[in-house]
Amino acid sequence: MDDDVFIEQQVPSGFLKGIQFNVLTEEDIEKCSVTAIDAANEVTDPRLGFPNPLSQCSTCGGKNLKNCDGHIGIIKFAVNVLNPFFISETVQILNSICPGCRSVRHDLKIKDTDTLKSLTMDSHQYKDCKYCAKQGSSKEWYPTMKFKVASKDLSKKNTSSVIVEVNEKLPKKFANKNLGEVLPTDYWDCIQKDPEQEESFLKPNRRSLSPFQVYCLLKSVDLRFLKKFVLRPEAIFLSCFPVTPNCHRIMELTHLSSNGHQLAFDERTKAMKKLIDSKRHANELSLHVRNCLSVSKLHTDKSLKKDTVLGKNDSVSSMCGLKWIKEIMLGKRTDYAFRMTVIGDPKISLCEIGVPRMVAENLQIPEYLNVHNWEKLINHLKFHLIEKGRFFIRRKGKLVQLCDTSELKLGDIVYRHLDDGDIVLINRPPSVHQHSLMALSVKVLPINSVVSINPLCCSPLSGDFDGDCLHGFIAQAIDCRVELRELVALSKQLVNGQNGQNLLSLSHDSLSAAHLVTQNGVFLDMFQMQQLKMLCPHQLQIPVILKAPLLEAPLWTGKQLFDMLLPQSFDYVFPSSGVKISNGELLCSFGESSWLRSRAGSIFSVLVDHYQNRAIDFLFAAQDVFCEWISMGGFSVSLSDIYIASDSHSRKNMLDEVRCGLQEIKKKIYIKQLMVDPEMVHLLRYDGENTKTNGYRVDQECPSNQESVVLCQVSVSSFREAFHDIQSLIHQYASNDNSLLAMLKAGSKGNLLKIVQQGLCLGLQHASVPLSFQIPCKLSCASWNYQKSHDIPACSISNIPYAVVENSFLDGLNPLECFVHSVSTRDNSFGENADLPGTLTRKLMFYMRDLYIAYDGTVRTAYGNQLVQFSYGCFKGDSVQDPCGLFGGSPNAYDGVGGQPVGSLSACSISEAAYSALDQPISKLEISPLLNLKKVLECGQKNASADQTASLFLSKKLGRWICGFEYGATEVKNHLERVFFSDVVSTVMVIFSPQRHSQMSASPWVCHFHVCKEMMERRGLNIQSIIDALQRNSTGEQAKINLRNILNELRKKYKLSGKQVKIKLPNLMILSRDCTFIDQRENGRTFCIVVIVEITKDSSKQLDTVRDLVVPFLSRTVIKGFLEFKSVDILWNDLPQSSKSHMFSSGELYLKVFMSEDCERTKFWSSLQNACLPVMDLIDWERSYPDNIYNIVCAYGIDAGWKYFLRSLKFALSDIGKTVLLEHLLLVANSLSFTGEFLGLSAKGIKRQMDQASVSSPFMQACFSNPGACFIKAAKEGAVDDLQGILDSVSWGKKVPIGTGGHFDILYSGKGFTPAKPTNIYSALCHESKSHGENVETGLTDACRKVCCKWEKQSFYASKDPLPKGDSSENLPSSVLRSIYSREDVLKLNSSLKHILHKYPINDYLSEVDKSILLRALYFHPKRNQKMGTGPKDIKVGYHSEHQQSRCFMLVRTDGTIEDFSYRKCILGALEKICPQIASRFQLKGWQS
Repeated sequence: MDDDVFIEQQVPSGFLKGIQFNVLTEEDIEKCSVTAIDAANEVTDPRLGFPNPLSQCSTCGGKNLKNCDGHIGIIKFAVNVLNPFFISETVQILNSICPGCRSVRHDLKIKDTDTLKSLTMDSHQYKDCKYCAKQGSSKEWYPTMKFKVASKDLSKKNTSSVIVEVNEKLPKKFANKNLGEVLPTDYWDCIQKDPEQEESFLKPNRRSLSPFQVYCLLKSVDLRFLKKFVLRPEAIFLSCFPVTPNCHRIMELTHLSSNGHQLAFDERTKAMKKLIDSKRHANELSLHVRNCLSVSKLHTDKSLKKDTVLGKNDSVSSMCGLKWIKEIMLGKRTDYAFRMTVIGDPKISLCEIGVPRMVAENLQIPEYLNVHNWEKLINHLKFHLIEKGRFFIRRKGKLVQLCDTSELKLGDIVYRHLDDGDIVLINRPPSVHQHSLMALSVKVLPINSVVSINPLCCSPLSGDFDGDCLHGFIAQAIDCRVELRELVALSKQLVNGQNGQNLLSLSHDSLSAAHLVTQNGVFLDMFQMQQLKMLCPHQLQIPVILKAPLLEAPLWTGKQLFDMLLPQSFDYVFPSSGVKISNGELLCSFGESSWLRSRAGSIFSVLVDHYQNRAIDFLFAAQDVFCEWISMGGFSVSLSDIYIASDSHSRKNMLDEVRCGLQEIKKKIYIKQLMVDPEMVHLLRYDGENTKTNGYRVDQECPSNQESVVLCQVSVSSFREAFHDIQSLIHQYASNDNSLLAMLKAGSKGNLLKIVQQGLCLGLQHASVPLSFQIPCKLSCASWNYQKSHDIPACSISNIPYAVVENSFLDGLNPLECFVHSVSTRDNSFGENADLPGTLTRKLMFYMRDLYIAYDGTVRTAYGNQLVQFSYGCFKGDSVQDPCGLFGGSPNAYDGVGGQPVGSLSACSISEAAYSALDQPISKLEISPLLNLKKVLECGQKNASADQTASLFLSKKLGRWICGFEYGATEVKNHLERVFFSDVVSTVMVIFSPQRHSQMSASPWVCHFHVCKEMMERRGLNIQSIIDALQRNSTGEQAKINLRNILNELRKKYKLSGKQVKIKLPNLMILSRDCTFIDQRENGRTFCIVVIVEITKDSSKQLDTVRDLVVPFLSRTVIKGFLEFKSVDILWNDLPQSSKSHMFSSGELYLKVFMSEDCERTKFWSSLQNACLPVMDLIDWERSYPDNIYNIVCAYGIDAGWKYFLRSLKFALSDIGKTVLLEHLLLVANSLSFTGEFLGLSAKGIKRQMDQASVSSPFMQACFSNPGACFIKAAKEGAVDDLQGILDSVSWGKKVPIGTGGHFDILYSGKGFTPAKPTNIYSALCHESKSHGENVETGLTDACRKVCCKWEKQSFYASKDPLPKGDSSENLPSSVLRSIYSREDVLKLNSSLKHILHKYPINDYLSEVDKSILLRALYFHPKRNQKMGTGPKDIKVGYHSEHQQSRCFMLVRTDGTIEDFSYRKCILGALEKICPQIASRFQLKGWQS
C-alpha cells in the first residue's frame, strides 16, 4: 500500500483518445533521454533504472521496479548514417531525380500529377545537363543511373547500403569495347567523392554510396518532393541512437552458491556496446546500427531467415514479436487473483466455490463504510491493527494511512479480506467458450492448497479433477461486481450459448444413479426412504406396496423417489423415451436415459424454462439424493463386466457369431472394392482363407496412391456399416447387472466400441498415415512368414494398411495383431495438428471480437461503426437442404439489450467445436472434421496458380438399383476424364514407305501407331471411335491449343525465343490396316493405325514435320472425354453425423474433377456443366459445386457463396458432433463477407477488410501478425489509431466500447423546463371518487365522472355494453364540461382525428389506442345513440357511401352491422358545448374545406 501511495502521487491522470505512430528524430530522443552514453560500460548505467549493481536508480531514486519504470539514454554519432528503415524510400527518391542537376525526372509516374508539374516547373533545369540530355545529342555517351539496395557492399561486408550502377547496355557502336573505355571520364563526377571511401573497391560500372554521398545527392532536392516518399525527411539519416532502460535488456539472476545477484545481459546490450566501440567509419557504424535494430524484441535474428518455415503458411518472420506483444502489451498483471488446483466436492452448492482460508485472508476487496457494515469492518480493521499496526483506506480518491479506527468516516473505502458471499470470477484455461468464465460465490473452507467446486460445474468448464487448475479474479469495483452477479453468475447462464441447450445436468455417478433408480422393478424400503427423505425437498409419499409379503414392510418405487424431487405442479413429456410426468409424478418411462442428459427437450432444460434459477436447487438436491442412493447399494466394475456373457457356453456362442459376422463383412468389402476398381478382380479369385497363399494377395497389383486411399475409405465405410450388427450382440448376451452396460446406457461413461474391443473383437484397424509395406489378409504369423519366405514384392509406393483383428483384449492378441494395432494409433496425427484449434480461435477472435449489437438492433463493428448484419437472431427453418431457413425462413428478432458482444460469443462457439475435434482422427482414410472445418473457414481467394477442382455428387435416384452409385460414378468418370491418344498407344514408328494416292500427294514418311487392345477396351473405346476422334480433333479449338503447346516446346528445344515462328498442320489421312511391323509377341493384342501426311516440296523437311509436329500432335489429341478436365477421381464422402443412420450408408461416392492447364479458370464451372449434359440425370446439381468458394462467388454471386459457406459450416460442425445455434453461423458468414467478398482468416484478409471500411488500426493488425513490420509501416505513414476495438481498449486502459461500456447518445430536444399546468379541481375530485366509491358531496353522476376523464383515458364506450337510454351529453351541464375541457383540447382532438383518418389504408382497422380516441370523440356526436346501436366492436377507415373518394370512419357494431360517422360532427358537437362562440366559425370553415 505504501508503494501504491507513492505511485498515485507520481503518475498524472488523463483520458486516452488514441495513439499516433511516428519515427523518432534526434530532437525526440534528446527530449526523452536523461543521459548521454559515451562509453560501453555506461550502457548498463544505474541512471537507466533497474536492475543495476547499486540497487537504486540514480535518476529518480526508486528502489525497485515497481517505483521505477526505467529511463532512456542516448548515443550520439560522430557522423550521420542512413536510417535502415528508410533505405528503400531513399532509393526510390534517387531513382526519381537526375543525379546531375537534382531535378525531378520528366518520365516519373506518381499519383499526384499536379504536384509533379509544379515541382518540375520550380526545379532549375540545366539546359546543358549531360544526364538529362537525350542520348545522341552529345558526342559522349552518358547512360542513366540506377540506384539499388544492397545487402552487401563492394567489400563483401553485410550491410544495408545504397549502390548505383549503369542502367543501359552498350550501344552497337561500342560493341567491341569495355564499359570502362566507353564511359566518359567525368561520368561519376555527379557523385561527390568521400575521402573515407576506399578506392580499391571502385568499379567502372558500379559504385557503393556512403551516407555522406547520399546526403549530397538529396540536400538540394525540393522538400515537398521528399515528403511524397518520407513523411519526416529528417528521419532519413540517423545522428543518434536511443538506449532503452535496463529493465528491458538486463535480467537479475539469483545463484544458490552466491548470496548476491548476478546481472545477465541480452543480445541488445551487447550490440549497443559494439555500437559505441565501433570505429567512426560510416559504413561500419551503419552495420552496427542495423544489428542493434535486428535484435530488438520485435525483430529477432530468426526473422531474417526467410527459409525457416514454421508451418505451411506461417513463417517465423510473420510471428516475430508476437510473444513480446502478448506478454507485455496484452498480458495484464494483478494482485487480486489466484491460481490453484481444483477438486470436486458434491456438498458445495452449484453456485459456490470453496476457497482456502489462507488464500482468502491474502486477497483484499474494497468496501464502502456505511452504517450497515460499520461494526463488521471495524472488527476487521482492529484485527489488522494488531497484526500490522496500521491500515489503509481510500478517502476522496486518495489512499490514506491510518493508525486508529476512530479516524474512520462514513464513505471511506476499507480494504478487507475475502469472505463468504463475495463474488469471484473463475476460468479454466484455455477459455474457448463463453461459459468457461463463471462467477461463483465464495465459501471459505478450512482446507489448504486447493479450491473446490461442485462436480456438476465441470461440464461448462470442460474440465475434470485430474490436476486441472482454476484461475480466479477478485473484482474490485462495485460496477464490476454487479456485472459479475448479473451477467456471468452461474444462475444467469443456465442455457448453453453455443447450442441453446441446458448447460448443467446430472453427470457421472448421479446420472448413472438417476437412470437406474427410474427403472422398473426398483424398490426402496422404509430405512432407505427415511435416509433419502432428509435430502429431498418434498414430503414422503404413500408407499406403492403397503406391506410386502416377505419383508412385511412398505416399499416405495424408484420413480416415487424421483417424484419427491420434482415441483408438484410440474408437467413434462418426452415421447422418444416414453416419459410422462404429470403434476410432479413420474407416470411412465421406457428405461432410456436421453431425457436425463444435456440435450434439447431434456427434463432439466424444461425445468430451466419454467423455473429459471430455481432449477439449480432441484439439480443440487437430485445430485445429493442420487449419489446417496447409489452409495447405499454399491456400484463397481469388474472383469466379469468385460466378459459380457453370463457363462462360458454363452460366450462361445457369442464369439462364433462375431467370427461369422466378420466373414460376411469381408465379402461385402470385396464387392465394394471391385465396384470401385474392376482391377481388384483378384479378390474373387483368391479368398482370404486360401491355404496356398496363407491369405496373402499374391496377384494384387499396387494401386496408385489416390486409388489406394479410395479403396481404403470404401473398406472402412463398408466395415462400419455392417459392424453395427456385431455391436448389438452385447445387448443380446450381456446380463442385466452389467455395470459397464449400465453406465453406457445412462450416458455417464463408456463407449460401446471400447466395450466391443475389450470383450468381443478389435475390429477394423487402419493406420492414419501411409506405410511402405502390406499386411496379409489373415493376421497370423504363418501368413507373415509366408510373405517373407516367398519374397513377395511390396508396393513401390506407400499405401495405407488396414486389417480386421478378430481377437479382443480379453482373449489376447497374437504378435501380428498386436503389431497392426500399434501402427494404427493416432498419436502422431494428433500432435501434428494440436495447435490448429488455437490458431482458428485466434483468427476468429480477431475477425469477430469487435462485433456487437447496437441499440437499434443491428450488428455492427466497433471499428468505424460498420454495419455487419441488419438484425441479430436465428431463422425458423432448419434442414440439410435449407439450413437456417435460407429460402423462406422468417427471422426471430433479437429482443435483448444493446451492446452484447455477439461476435465473441459466435467465435467462441466455433472455436470450442474445433477444440473438441482434436479427439477425432486425422488420417487419409477418414476425412478429418477439424481439417474440414479449417478448409471451410479459409474461404478467401486462393492463389491464381492453384488448380481448380469441382465436386460432383450423384443423384439419389441411383439408389434404386443395386450398386447404382458405383455404376453411375464410373459412367460419369469415363464420360468426363480426358484420354489422350498416347494413353492407348504402346509403340510409335515413322517408316519410310512411298505411297500412291489419287486424292493427295502422300509423303513417303508414314506414321504407325500400335494401339493396345486391352487398354482400349478398358477405356470403353473401339477402332472406329479412335479414328473418328483423331479426324474430328485435328481441326477446331483443340487443334489450336495443341499447336500452341507444340510451338512452345519447339521454341525451348531449338532456342527460338523472340523469333516469329508459324506452324501449320498438314492434311492427314488416318486409317486402320494390318501392319507387318507388329512384334509377333504382341500379335493379337495390338492393332495399327496408319497416318499418311500430305507431301511437301522439300523432302528433307518432311521427316522433321512428321517427327516434331504430326506425332506430338496426334499423341496429345483427346480421343475421349474433354480437354478441359485433367482427371476425375472417385472419392468417398462421409455424411454429416446428423444424416447418419445404421440402417443406411454412412457415406457416399462422389467425383472430384480437376481442371487442366488448357482450361480458362473463369470458364471451368460452365465448361463442366456443358460437358455433363449427356449424363445430367446422373448428377445431383443442387449439391454439386466448385470446391473454392471464391469460384462460386465469381460464378453465381456473393449470395450463392454466402449460402454455400453457411451450409458447409453447418455440415462441418455436424461432423464434429457439435450443435451450434444458427445465429452464430449467420454472424460468422456475415463477418467474413459484409464487405462484398469473402475474406480469408489471415493478416491480409483483416487488412483488406479494414481498408475497405476505411479504418486505420495498426495496433490490432500488429497484435495479429508481424508486429515489427506493422509498427514500422505505421510510423512511416504517421498513422493514427483511435483505439476503437476491444483489444485496443483493454491493452491501453480504455473503457471497452461494447457491453456495459457501449456507446449511446442522449438526445436533448433543447426545450427548457416548463412547469405543469394547474390541476383542475373537478378532475382531482373525480380521481378521488374512483378510490373512495361514490362521491356524495359533489353529487356527480357516473356519466359525469366518465366525461371528466382526460382525452388519453379510455372511454366508457370501450365496454361491450351499449349506452343506456337517456344517458346522453345533454344531461351533463355545459359548465361541468367547460371546467374539464378547454378550446385547445378540442382543437388538438380535431388534429389527432384528421391524422388518424389519413394514416390507415382503406378497410384497415384502427389500433386499440386510436380506437379509444375515436370512442371518446363519438360521445359528442349529435346522433350518438343511433351510431352506437348495439355497441361498438371495431372501427375502420372506409369510403363514404354517398360521397365517393371521401374518407370517413366506419363503426363495426357487435351485431356485425356497419355505420359510418363524421369526426367533424363530433368536434362540432364538442365545441357547441365547450366553446359555442367559435362553433359557427368552425362549421363554416369545415364545410368550405
